[in-house]
Amino acid sequence: MGSPDDIQHKRTLYKEYVEGHGDVSNQTLHVIAADVPRTWAQHPLTGRETISQLLVEYAAVQRGDSYLQGFSYIMTVFWMVFHTTPEARADTWWCFSRVVGLVRPLMPDFNTKWFHWYRLHWLENFNTQLQRKCPVLSNIISDEMEIFSSLITVKWFMLWFSQTIAFEDIFKLWDFLISVPPHHLMQAYAKITLEIICEAAPQLTYTCFGNATNTVHQILKMRVNGIEHILERVASSSGWQSKIM
Repeated sequence: MGSPDDIQHKRTLYKEYVEGHGDVSNQTLHVIAADVPRTWAQHPLTGRETISQLLVEYAAVQRGDSYLQGFSYIMTVFWMVFHTTPEARADTWWCFSRVVGLVRPLMPDFNTKWFHWYRLHWLENFNTQLQRKCPVLSNIISDEMEIFSSLITVKWFMLWFSQTIAFEDIFKLWDFLISVPPHHLMQAYAKITLEIICEAAPQLTYTCFGNATNTVHQILKMRVNGIEHILERVASSSGWQSKIM
């Protein structure tokens, strides 16, 4: 969040210009009210009402973004980090805003040209690596690569893998991603995705019978338990060994 002076300034701005704002459409309120209870619904999380309020405040202030489905996961992670601290609301809101700023180019409705530029940017090297490491799986999904890459960008990258990685491992993954320089984040997303998919490749190729559409759907439905060994491999191949906590 910056230096101590920056943090205090942001907390002041939050209290004066953000807290309590709720001028959003009924549709936005309805979507937030529906999304927050089903965000990690199986976990007894503290403060879902506050999470909803913070999402409404963000939508009211940042009208260009408003609320997108999946934002509830990002806000929840930061609330779980800060909820016992005196400035929990302000710090959660600002950290959420920072991550949304980092992933904004991955929102297809924000700027279509940006979205496809970023998608194609990571996909070229990813295809090369997937073909080298998992040639059978690569050949299976090659016909669906445009759909695959678009959905992975939105459902995995844009949400920092929140719906893919087990809740217990999210904080380890996010510690890693936060420590990666912003200009290397796309590289990190792609490498993490490659490791996850290659690890699951034998099962995917066996259960999907070579069907590209079924394989893509199965990849998107994957839930990954245990992320440390994946992060270690990513860090080792990228010179980021010191980033693993």
